[in-house]
Amino acid sequence: MEDYKVNSKILRACISGIDSLASEAELNLKSVAKVKYVHLSTEQELVDCLKECDIFWFRLNHQLTRKILEHSNVSFIVCAVTGLDHIDIEACKEFNIKIISLKNEFSFLNEVRATAEHTLALMLLLSRKLKRVFTHVEEGNWDRTLFKGTELYKKKIGILGMGRLGKIVAEYCAVFGASVYFYDTNRSLSEVPKSYICCDSIESLCSEVDILSIHIPYNLKNHFLINRAILDKCKPEILILNTSRGGIVDEQAIALNIENKKIGGYATDVLFGEPIIKNHVLVKLAKTHENVIITPHIGGNTFESVEKTENFVAQKLLKLIKN
Repeated sequence: MEDYKVNSKILRACISGIDSLASEAELNLKSVAKVKYVHLSTEQELVDCLKECDIFWFRLNHQLTRKILEHSNVSFIVCAVTGLDHIDIEACKEFNIKIISLKNEFSFLNEVRATAEHTLALMLLLSRKLKRVFTHVEEGNWDRTLFKGTELYKKKIGILGMGRLGKIVAEYCAVFGASVYFYDTNRSLSEVPKSYICCDSIESLCSEVDILSIHIPYNLKNHFLINRAILDKCKPEILILNTSRGGIVDEQAIALNIENKKIGGYATDVLFGEPIIKNHVLVKLAKTHENVIITPHIGGNTFESVEKTENFVAQKLLKLIKN
């Protein structure tokens, strides 16, 4: 098999923080490039790697800033995710680096439901107070009175962002017998059941619901969208779920409201500044509070989801190179 060449140069691909790609994705990548798997532990190692490869494939394990990208020789960044806030998109445009991702691939993504399912898992963990229940039994205890939770049935569940994931989560919540409320800046939404109740603002949504689930993209406009003023309008028992991005929520305000018992609980799959989280305010709080649940951005991390998405972006990369 011949090495594929662009401008007479053999392509070199580095895959960072991944032990092995889906088999079909790897075969496709190897058809156009020499492939090397790497695990980069420092920023300098990342900088050096980007100087030595034409294709850089990773997930969410790095922050590709302008400083890191400006001295790179990379031509393609491949990232099988929808949110790209960990990549300096403007710098990529300036340096003529093409980003291959899942952003705006709506038709394909309708078949990728891992994050929606994880949202429901977090919702059930939080509402049923299950965070400590497993270790409670493993330590030889059997006190069921410590774990009296609440049901989803007939709860008012608010969906912030009725996009692809918001619609799927709303659909799942409706199956549980919950009442679905939602807010979205798109006022011409189609395919939303008439039984769902549309709120005219974030404030009205948050003041009405028992559970709030966040499904909007992160950008400068949405930075700390859920802030102290919004949280003050919530019911004191509200449960908040975030499987979108950490920066959408003012996490300091969340922590303060948890400590002051002004909200019922917070479950998240994302943190602002991840993966550097050792001294994060919510990580510290989670050690002592059963109503704070944090998972390490695993919403889309299922065998099925990873295989589908890696194969899809590999095909996008091949078409871009060969065309």
